[in-house]
Amino acid sequence: MSVPILDASAWREYRGRPGNPGINASTHLANIADEMGKERLCYVKLMPSPISPALLCEALGWVLAGHAEVNRAEFSAIVMVDVATLRKSQPLSPEFDTLTSCPAWCSQAVPGSAVRDQAKRMDFMVSRKAFFRAQDSRKIAAFDQWSDLRDRNFGNVIRSDKGGYASIDHETMLYDTLWIPTGLGFEQRCLMEQARKALDSKEFKRFQVDMTKAAEGHAPAFVKAKADLEALIELILDDPTPAKGGIVSTLDARSQQGWLAKQLRVIA
Repeated sequence: MSVPILDASAWREYRGRPGNPGINASTHLANIADEMGKERLCYVKLMPSPISPALLCEALGWVLAGHAEVNRAEFSAIVMVDVATLRKSQPLSPEFDTLTSCPAWCSQAVPGSAVRDQAKRMDFMVSRKAFFRAQDSRKIAAFDQWSDLRDRNFGNVIRSDKGGYASIDHETMLYDTLWIPTGLGFEQRCLMEQARKALDSKEFKRFQVDMTKAAEGHAPAFVKAKADLEALIELILDDPTPAKGGIVSTLDARSQQGWLAKQLRVIA
């Protein structure tokens, strides 16, 4: 399986809280040792809820993004975190009071800055438009439609110092399949709708056409990822039987040739 499963010894050193931790109050930076013992600076999010599909979605999203050639964090893993050790460095909510350890999603920090992290409004507008004119934006937007990801905001699109843009934070994917049945929900935020606002009509039409071209890689990506996806479902879900078929069939159907073009009503 391409997502490593690490025990508590992999969590080596607390490195502070990020400037924009998001809605998960447990989010922090830590040095995490990979399977070879190499330490990597990672964002770590504890996920104690037995009903939330967030941990599974993060893992599935990271695997799919890699096969779809969408830029992502170089390293990610599921790691067990010792609750008492983390509490020495930052407060945790009462839901952790009965836990000695907790599974977490860790993802290596992508060197760069989020598109939203601009001090002035004009800087943000320029940064946003540059992103939407880049081919990576089309790949990420197409990926989000394929995976039914509902909370793509500019905080989880990173402009890499190495060039290009990377996608992080996939926990809201498979929204209709996994999130709606739990009764949990998110305000929908979609790159395509943001592109509609940022680009003129001609540019936006090209954006959609490029999305459909990017989607041509989803079917082979799904085939390559399928075994890993099924292994993750079996590992993470307490009872994978009800959800497994829905996850696989949804991703399969939405990866097929022409699916996105039909949704967007675009002739590529």
